[in-house]
Amino acid sequence: MANSMENAISQNSDFGYFDVWKATIEERTGVQITPDRERALALLLERRIKELDSQDIDQYMNDALDIAKGAQEWSDLIDSLLVKETSFFRHQPSMDYVKTWVRDAVREKSISEPLWIWSLGCSTGEEAYSLAITVEQAMKAEGQEPRYGIIGTDISREAVFHARRGIYRESKMAVIDKPINSAYFDPVGSGLWRVKADLRRRVCFLTSNILTDGSPLVRRKMHLIYCQNMLVYFRRWKRREIIGQLSNHLDNQGCLMLGLGELSNWLPSGFTRVTQRNIQAYIKDKTVEQGEAR
Repeated sequence: MANSMENAISQNSDFGYFDVWKATIEERTGVQITPDRERALALLLERRIKELDSQDIDQYMNDALDIAKGAQEWSDLIDSLLVKETSFFRHQPSMDYVKTWVRDAVREKSISEPLWIWSLGCSTGEEAYSLAITVEQAMKAEGQEPRYGIIGTDISREAVFHARRGIYRESKMAVIDKPINSAYFDPVGSGLWRVKADLRRRVCFLTSNILTDGSPLVRRKMHLIYCQNMLVYFRRWKRREIIGQLSNHLDNQGCLMLGLGELSNWLPSGFTRVTQRNIQAYIKDKTVEQGEAR
């Protein structure tokens, strides 16, 4: 069976299975299998067929796509296919803007309830914890006791498991200043650091698919949605559809932060783009809902 999947790609006119896999992955997750990802998918499918000792791709496909029997295999397949590389304070200008936005909200008392933030596509948790540290610092700088909650979601069960543990290797800590390191992390072994319990309690991690999510936590209104480097996996029309969904989750005058270039020059309806050029952030326009004055 060696190279059979790769050969099938180069001769895909009579090979329907690979196209079915691509279509099914996109249907279930929204993730587009672009030409540069086709080889990775082919090698992954071939490896799993061998590891599970399936008779052929037909048997593996039927088992994996069965909603009841194939749930774990499907989860493992997606975990292996999607890139989960991330880091603390990955895009510092965006984090700086979050700090400014929070401080302004505290000063203007525009948020009277606890601040809610959604870290979408949070991977192994570095982004969500970076947001928590940023919010803590911003609120304390304004003399306010931190009152906030952060929800981190990712389609990968394995990534969410690691995020909940909050343990990171020394190499991950290189970008963190020593004062922040000592304030928010504890050494827990040789070259390992764990997010302090007080900060971990502020962050809830959930396995979630943005296309089908039904979690009541995620359905609540958010004050800020942080969604960077996730939309690149989707087709352009699907990106706009997702932005529409996120708009429904966002409180009036809430903030939506994306990765640079993820929407190009398109301005989502009902949003005003922040003028700062080194970030891509949008403020939801203030509206008056029917029968309710705000």
